[in-house]
Amino acid sequence: MTGLLSLGVAAPACAAGSAPVSGQYETLMLAVTPEHTVEGYYFEELGEGVTRKCAFFLQGRIGTAAATKVTTWSGPVFPGSVTPTADGVNLVVERGTEHLGCGSVMYPDIDKGLDLARTADRKWIGLLTVSAEKAYLQKARGGTAAKGPYIVARNVVAVLAYQDGWAQVEYINADAKSFIGWIRDDQYQHLKAP
Repeated sequence: MTGLLSLGVAAPACAAGSAPVSGQYETLMLAVTPEHTVEGYYFEELGEGVTRKCAFFLQGRIGTAAATKVTTWSGPVFPGSVTPTADGVNLVVERGTEHLGCGSVMYPDIDKGLDLARTADRKWIGLLTVSAEKAYLQKARGGTAAKGPYIVARNVVAVLAYQDGWAQVEYINADAKSFIGWIRDDQYQHLKAP
């Protein structure tokens, strides 16, 4: 009987969202993989004309604790954590302002925790970087069209599905417009924490 009561108490805590959820969190793209890892890409840009940019990746294994410990990198590598909140996530990156370009863009609060509200729900199962000079978004797997929307090298895309050597990806441009299509596995690289 005690075991049954304990299960009843624990289940609501898990159902309440104790693990990160895929989506856009202001300046953070966050994906939860089928392997129970979290992958993220933080990108913030300030200024007009001459701009300052802060960008870094994060990755970590989801555990039973509320905070998911992550490794963040952009050159330098720093530890951090992602913790779900009522309307988003709290991102902590020790020495986060030392990531390339982040010192003049990011709030120093990142060391103690930066609250980011979820701005879009997504069904992302991973993040990739485009490695091809141009990766044309195909309407179907196996497509070979060399016209239409494409993504250039080093851009980050979110994964909706993997199938037969292809990835269905979503790219969101600077104007928040979404483009979805398929790219071949020789056109992208998986995130890999150093």
